[in-house]
Amino acid sequence: MRIVAIHEATVPLSVAARSANISFDAMTSSAVALVTDVVREGRPLVGYGFDTIGRYGHGGLLRERFIPRLLSADPELYWDGAQIDPDAVWRILMANEKFGGHGERSGAVGVIDAAVWDLAAKIAGVPLWRYLADLDGQADAPGRVPVYASGGHYAAENDREVLRADLQKGIDAGHTRMKIKIGAAPLADDMARIEAALAVVGDGALALDANGIFDLDTARAYLAALAGYPIAWLEEPGTALDYALNAEIAAEAALPLAVVENLFSFDDARNLLRYGGLRADRDLLQFDISASYGIVEYRRILDLFAGAGWQRSAFAPHAGHLLAMHTAAGLGLGLAEVAISTASLFGQITAQLPIADGIATLPSEPGVGFEQLPVFEQLFGKVLAH
Repeated sequence: MRIVAIHEATVPLSVAARSANISFDAMTSSAVALVTDVVREGRPLVGYGFDTIGRYGHGGLLRERFIPRLLSADPELYWDGAQIDPDAVWRILMANEKFGGHGERSGAVGVIDAAVWDLAAKIAGVPLWRYLADLDGQADAPGRVPVYASGGHYAAENDREVLRADLQKGIDAGHTRMKIKIGAAPLADDMARIEAALAVVGDGALALDANGIFDLDTARAYLAALAGYPIAWLEEPGTALDYALNAEIAAEAALPLAVVENLFSFDDARNLLRYGGLRADRDLLQFDISASYGIVEYRRILDLFAGAGWQRSAFAPHAGHLLAMHTAAGLGLGLAEVAISTASLFGQITAQLPIADGIATLPSEPGVGFEQLPVFEQLFGKVLAH
């Protein structure tokens, strides 16, 4: 088997929404197709990868470094005669790359890695969650995963009314856990927002996302105001790379914290474990798989934390994405994220999944299942046009 072509394209994900940190109206993503010389049902077998949300596409890095590097590699380095080896592909992609200095390359490698895993599952003839479960020795993996619905962005007008309607959509869709944004308004206004949300979703089902905007004093003020409120977790109170700040907040926070959607490597994960002050008995780890060099690196991170006593139930990958959901189901993680709104392209990726009582059932088709989505052409149309 040889990878004969790799196509990439930048896909707009723009949506009129904002958090305390960013606006989503100019966001883009990368889509990748790995075309092989393996023919199934009269067509070449293709692996598809799609990036995350809240970032931007990686077209320059893909075209200039990573795609040529993989295309020029000897197929014997990544193919054993029966299956493609994602770890070997990862090593090829990272050849001649300096240690550290991860930057945007982690996302470029991650989107190719996603396509490789889609391809590997298709070659095996099973959905990706099943392929990962078998690789991980989890024969009883059910193909279902607990999810939480992410939304609750700030609205320019009638914010609380829009918020309540947004959360009700999530409940009507079968969700039992919801996450909303905080930190972009004064504390008093945010508390009114939180109370409005709690009135819809109920106790213990609401998480809050500050998108890394708090300094220590602000975090303390919010923690004090939230004392006694039935909050599921407080997400990213401080910026991810300030390990000392995260440790100080964790030392004072009674409620669970959820962090690290903006840490993108094993190196970052190791520093967080050493210096971030997180608590294995309550906190959640939200590494974004596609933005963090992909599943190959993510499995290393899982092993790292397991060695320090963390359970896989503490892992809840960032981004409402099929790849993350397959990974969560296949590797026995605690939660996966799903967008409440299906108005955006990204929200439509998971809109077809059956969800009941907060549990999503994953596709049974081989691979990730992009081809069965109504929005497949929007995701990969530019790629397929090559």
